[in-house]
Amino acid sequence: MESSVGKQDYPWYAGNSRLIAPSASGRWLAAHILQAAIIMFWVGLNTLSELQVFDPSIAMYDQGLVLIPHMAAEGIGVGPGGVVTDTYPYLAIALVHWVASIVLLFGGYYHLAVGPSDLSKGGRGNTKQFAFDWDDPKQLGYILGNHLLFIGFASLMFAGWMINHGIYDPTIGDVQAITPTVENFTHIYKYGWSTPGFNPFFIDNLGDLAAGHILIGLFDIIGGIWHINVTPFSWEQQLGARRDNYSADGLIGLSLGAVAIMGFISAYFCAVNTFVYPVEFYGAALEVKFNIAPYFKDSVELGDGVYSSRAWLSNVTYYVGFYCLQGHLFHSLRAMGVKFENLPQALSAAFKVESSQPVETPQPTEE
Repeated sequence: MESSVGKQDYPWYAGNSRLIAPSASGRWLAAHILQAAIIMFWVGLNTLSELQVFDPSIAMYDQGLVLIPHMAAEGIGVGPGGVVTDTYPYLAIALVHWVASIVLLFGGYYHLAVGPSDLSKGGRGNTKQFAFDWDDPKQLGYILGNHLLFIGFASLMFAGWMINHGIYDPTIGDVQAITPTVENFTHIYKYGWSTPGFNPFFIDNLGDLAAGHILIGLFDIIGGIWHINVTPFSWEQQLGARRDNYSADGLIGLSLGAVAIMGFISAYFCAVNTFVYPVEFYGAALEVKFNIAPYFKDSVELGDGVYSSRAWLSNVTYYVGFYCLQGHLFHSLRAMGVKFENLPQALSAAFKVESSQPVETPQPTEE
């Protein structure tokens, strides 16, 4: 399908879907950088907003906070019993995110207005290496590999934070640094296989948590190096061609599906796990309820119209995951050939009822 920034088959509100042509790869990159800038700005703004209303004398989860509990659970600014002893780190983190959002904003503007619209024409640094074509599996694998490297290093950095600084450990009610043992690494292989005491949603010790992040980080880095250097096997390319996974809609559909799954897992993990999400910061574990759709409800009444931080975080994460699932279905169906723009006409034709009775044409009346 021929498409470009100036002439597209998508309406104006279709977002990145308008940028599917390789000639618009520079603007595709700009859109992603600007999205990261918005996320950074949101984190900084909402952290400052929460600091404005935060009252250390009231339980954190009873104030509708989401970002401050995250930082407290990571052992930042808290002491014994989960009591906040210093709010300055929260301010500093908010400002760092704001500065990062400004840097990303300029980066996005550069790729939008100054840098080449087609990355294959080159640019500063290694820009040309990230040019892509939807029919080039190796180049798409190269870009995927770089993403995996980033995720892997981020996972190892969090494990390093746990080892060198420590995070809040609800079992002792204080911040504790942990060095995973060999036994912790062997535990990883028991999670997810119905081993008694090893339900991944109810992990209850820092050693297994740190070991898991190290293994996942190393696995992602190895996978990243693999995809950067190895062209997808022929059977994978045939699979992609047959199901059109190597189209813009096919790839974004797969990506949104993965994000949706992670969103559902994160929502349930937050709802039921009181170790990684301590009760001191997020409130008691939630109950899973069903109405039109599943939702999470506080198991402890906090007052009329008041919800715990855990309830806010779990439900919002679930709904965002559900929204991504809709995007997955939309783009995957488009990749399979469904043209949603033709649906209104098709539905009208399908439900049109032809009357068997002759229709009388009204005659004009004489005045």
